[in-house]
Amino acid sequence: MARSKPPKDVLELGKHLVRELGYEDSFDTLGRWMSHHVAELIDQSENGDTEGDRLEARKRATETILRIWEHRAALPGKAYPLSSYKDILQVLEHLKPSDNPFWEYGYPNSTTRDQLAGRLFDYLTRLTITLLLMKLPLDGGPVEPDSVVKDSLDETEQRILISIQSWVKLLEIEKSGNVKADKNKRKHGNPNLANIALELIDQSNEVLVELQTNIRNDDQ
Repeated sequence: MARSKPPKDVLELGKHLVRELGYEDSFDTLGRWMSHHVAELIDQSENGDTEGDRLEARKRATETILRIWEHRAALPGKAYPLSSYKDILQVLEHLKPSDNPFWEYGYPNSTTRDQLAGRLFDYLTRLTITLLLMKLPLDGGPVEPDSVVKDSLDETEQRILISIQSWVKLLEIEKSGNVKADKNKRKHGNPNLANIALELIDQSNEVLVELQTNIRNDDQ
């Protein structure tokens, strides 16, 4: 993994690790131990008896947090913001609107069949990503990580995270182009992926019927 620049506030990053690694219902003993250890170091750095004690604890806390963060991809739970997106990342780069093989002909010179095929490719691509996002916990699309966590990722990881978030925006479509926020958004702000998937299925079916008619008419 590429080395990221040191976060601006290492202790805040440590508090993120404490929250994510220290769930009481977690069965990961090592993760909970790390959480308690980091929490103790942070507490000492903030509430030590003397300034010297606090400075020494802050140094130890910083070193420990950075060592843990270097191995972030292997951390349990959601401590690493990209851990939930393993399946999505495997296909994301291959499923982009710009990769649509039918758009290269351009609308002015394309046939009706090309246009229908292009729309179908677009809808099915979005549907595939939507179904992958639905595999994430709580029906959710990506949750925006804390700024200190996001800033602690390296440039490649940040680009991946931005790509995933941009896909969520691209998926919010309706027949006219964009899904209304109050229709396909849950109260917590994430898109209602089930509604989006159903709408994409409807759109794909409509195009399939048109494409079927087009091909049958040409064969007659």
